[in-house]
Amino acid sequence: MLVSLILCSRNDSYMGNSRWRLQTSINLTLLNAKNANFLNELEIVVSDWGSEIPLRDVLQLVPEAEGRVKFVHTSEDIAIIEQKDSKFPEVIALNAAARRASGAYIGRIDNDTVVGEKFFQKFAKLHQNNPADGIVLNDSFLFVERRSVPYRISRLSLPLSQIKWFIKTFSKFFKVESATDWGKEFWHSPVGIMIFHRDIWHATNGYDERLIYWGWMEGDLALRLGQHHKVVEFSNYVGHDLYHLEHYSNLVEYKDRNGAATPRKKNEPKYENLNYRENSASWGLNDHPLSFDSYSFVDQNNKKEKTLIGIVLLCSGVALLLKDKISEFFYKVAPSFRIFLGKINPF
Repeated sequence: MLVSLILCSRNDSYMGNSRWRLQTSINLTLLNAKNANFLNELEIVVSDWGSEIPLRDVLQLVPEAEGRVKFVHTSEDIAIIEQKDSKFPEVIALNAAARRASGAYIGRIDNDTVVGEKFFQKFAKLHQNNPADGIVLNDSFLFVERRSVPYRISRLSLPLSQIKWFIKTFSKFFKVESATDWGKEFWHSPVGIMIFHRDIWHATNGYDERLIYWGWMEGDLALRLGQHHKVVEFSNYVGHDLYHLEHYSNLVEYKDRNGAATPRKKNEPKYENLNYRENSASWGLNDHPLSFDSYSFVDQNNKKEKTLIGIVLLCSGVALLLKDKISEFFYKVAPSFRIFLGKINPF
């Protein structure tokens, strides 16, 4: 397995159509990997944080998800303890996925980001023929900004075929969300993908699990990993073939992060005296009994038909078991019923 994509989510209605965004991102990423002949080199690990009804039981994924999409489920009782006063501790949830991922490279994406076909093609080519201009793929912190699919489109929860067509047709017009527009380093940007070798993930013990609030997660990692590895603006090699399904309707909501209804605390940026390795040896909830299951595909189109057939077969089976009783009933009741009908005057 060459690449594991890790993401975290929860079975709720966060910012509207969260489940649609999640399953759309997974489905389109899988289909893009298939078109790039990369599907056999890919797995997607979803960290399901505290869902009462697990995500694996409610998502409708494409057949390509069979055995390639895996779910790490942190039960609600564990989640409540670990998250403390945070609404959603992404660092812990993502570490739980990274700790259980099997790919040589582990890439973090948001739960509503589609990875494009060209990214897979270019990454495979770089892995096969590493460029000679200073980048060493397995010894670098690789970061790419994302493009934004407009909110007016993503809020519609379009069928898979339609959102796929829209992204393919208009992707070059989508704005790249880059912190360089604000005069900051590229790794300050909203993450499209952050990817590096699994050996580095384990050497550094992943995200700093004290950063349980919003933001600064990737910035902290960039500075920590930069002590021993090269920090690479990976878009110079693979482009910006990553598409975020926007869920903020305006810049005010984006600034507040979740809007006035569900504000989140923010992590305080720290630039100095950072340790390369944070957390204990049990990082990623390694000492907790989390379930880790592969997705099993169910043909949703035939689900109703199969249910109806099942009901018919059940009724038929009951009828056969009771055929003697039914025959006896009609034998006794039918004559009386016929006489009764004969006494009714026709209209």
